[in-house]
Amino acid sequence: MDKPIRNTMLLKQQNKELIISAFREIGQGTRNDIAQLTGLSISTCGNIMRELVASGELIAGDMAPSQGGRPSKIYIYNADTRLALAISLVANGAFNQIEIAVVNLSGNILVRESYMQPLSQLSFEFLDSLIQKQFENTPQIQAIGIGIPGMVVHGEVLYCDVPNLEQLNLRDLLQDKYHVKVLIDNEMHFKTFGYYQTHNTANLKNCALLNAPENYTYGAGFIVNGHLLRGNANFSGEINYLPYVSSREELIAQCSRDDTFVDLISKVIISIITIVDPKYLILCGFRFTSALVDQIRERLASVLPAKLLPELVLQPDISDEYLTGIITVICNLITEKEPYAVE
Repeated sequence: MDKPIRNTMLLKQQNKELIISAFREIGQGTRNDIAQLTGLSISTCGNIMRELVASGELIAGDMAPSQGGRPSKIYIYNADTRLALAISLVANGAFNQIEIAVVNLSGNILVRESYMQPLSQLSFEFLDSLIQKQFENTPQIQAIGIGIPGMVVHGEVLYCDVPNLEQLNLRDLLQDKYHVKVLIDNEMHFKTFGYYQTHNTANLKNCALLNAPENYTYGAGFIVNGHLLRGNANFSGEINYLPYVSSREELIAQCSRDDTFVDLISKVIISIITIVDPKYLILCGFRFTSALVDQIRERLASVLPAKLLPELVLQPDISDEYLTGIITVICNLITEKEPYAVE
């Protein structure tokens, strides 16, 4: 393909994303409204909006009240024309908690279901049965996003708190069966991105999220200059590989005792501070308590000057932000934006 043609197609796609984002923001509007919001010309908006009407993503409505000139047609964003399926997995003791949400292009939840499944019985076949049920009930689903409590590279689960999912390429398996876009990622990326989306302020442009569930290993996620840090191989945040323990079993054992947990997690936090220097550090997972956070804060203050310490924010339950992260990513995916793009 010639470079000028490729550049023209790319520019048109970018303009289309701008217009869709504007409609997602205001719900409905005229060509003039969208042109003012996006900075695009009225003719460019009109051409793309006609294509969106043809695809069903916009609905042509009534004429806007005249203000002295030629009346303009109102276009309404049809968020239900394409749907997505968000699934969060959380290892919780001997059970696995599964949250399922069917959402429209505006991120509104149309269906939400929860399941508790023993870890030993949670398999790809069980997970697939839940997905198949949603496709049978809602054939408009065009994308699937799944958060995994483990390490994921190119859709393959390298290790996981759900052993039956290890060494499976969930992305390829689901794409081959359902012929839709699929994004599989580790839970910490979704939780961190969802937290940033939910609590989005200028102060959060440099923050870290540290997750410590009971009876499992810890993990982290980082927002640096307003962007999620994923790294070259999606390995960012896999802090259980820091060389403070010799095995996964030792790590879980040390996290189970308050004294060794405080010592270990303080070392981890100091490592995070020296590498990404966050302004805020969100502590989530039910292993953290107010009393333990006070001890951690004292331990950090004995090592680093106060001016270098991030503000510690305790929020044990991060489940809503987790699901929000998945929903935002798959809505971006289905509208052909960068998955972790920030509005």
